Amino acid sequence: MTRRSRTLMMCTASFLWLVSLSSADTVTPGIAIDQHNWQVAEQVLPPEILRPLQAGEFVITVQETTNFPVRQSYLAATETNTSQVVLDGGMRITGYTGGRPFPVIDMADPRAGEKAAWNWRYRDMPKALDMRVTMQSVNDNGAVTMQNLGRMQGRYGLHRVGEEQNDPEWQERGIYMKSVFQLLAPADQEGQMRIVTQFDDMASTHEEMAYNPQNRRIRKSYANVLGLMGGGRYEVLMEEQPPFFFFGYIHPYQWTYKDEETRLVPGFLRAEHLTFSGKGNWYPNVPWELRRVVVVEALPKGSHPYAKRVFYLDAQTYAPVCSLSYNAQGEFVRLGLLIHGHPDFVPGASGKQLPVPMGAAWINPARAQATQFIATRPTFKDDDSPRRYELMELLRRGK
Repeated sequence: MTRRSRTLMMCTASFLWLVSLSSADTVTPGIAIDQHNWQVAEQVLPPEILRPLQAGEFVITVQETTNFPVRQSYLAATETNTSQVVLDGGMRITGYTGGRPFPVIDMADPRAGEKAAWNWRYRDMPKALDMRVTMQSVNDNGAVTMQNLGRMQGRYGLHRVGEEQNDPEWQERGIYMKSVFQLLAPADQEGQMRIVTQFDDMASTHEEMAYNPQNRRIRKSYANVLGLMGGGRYEVLMEEQPPFFFFGYIHPYQWTYKDEETRLVPGFLRAEHLTFSGKGNWYPNVPWELRRVVVVEALPKGSHPYAKRVFYLDAQTYAPVCSLSYNAQGEFVRLGLLIHGHPDFVPGASGKQLPVPMGAAWINPARAQATQFIATRPTFKDDDSPRRYELMELLRRGK
């Protein structure tokens, strides 16, 4: 297939995906699906979501499928670069400079899952984003048992497309992105900060600088992506941290491309704020949509808190919308619902046609609790200085 053919396929894909949804004609916009009529969605929901729906834990309200084509600049970069992109041993891909690395994936390809994982990593993202964040644990009575408030900033330095330019210094150092996390509450943790540097070459380990205002010390180390967020207080791995939802390495996993299929998944939120409802107030209060999704399975090659995870990635944008986690006995233990907003309804999106991270819920039925993430005022930026992601920023902003 020529580059031109691949690009045309991506251009027409939105229409093709929308047409293909007609096979699930029992799930129509405006319908509410609950424990009484769950059968209408039986063919488009995995059992792990169908079971709590049958039990009456939450209600699914369906909205029309959102047509969310990729930006023209990202599409142009895909057309320019796709013929020269090659997988290596798993640490990097060669010949890549922007766009979707593998716009067409053959399911028969033994490395199809790995290619989908690279598409996920290099999905179209803003140059920089800034938001206030809330992480909290909620029990089955709906009570918040633990909560942290903070500010999160992230900036990409490589593989920018269109009007977004690569950062020369970061490009020279091979820095793919940096992120800053600052705790604002509770009071005994206020002012704690960390800066994480993620390199484009995954043979280079993520670096972390952490600042503790209590002793005014800065500690430099390698980021433990398999540790739990909040120092072990939340049931979310550091590599799953929002708003990226996968912040780890690709090579420690065996990726399997399971399918591209029509599924009923959390849709693009058409509101400024995310709320929750259902059992324990666990479930994101967002309309669901019939969408084409890429389903990939990640099996860790070494020791890992989860023996298997299955990710549902929106086929248009590669934004993650759902994750299923299993233990070593093959038992399902955690449901992740990952929510993105439509930029037309989020003032901070600055008119950019990109999914806006709005929040998430990771629900563990056996432990009768959920971990939730809520983004407040998510903002896309074009003018975020790289100096804000250096050591002096920790010293300047640290309490």
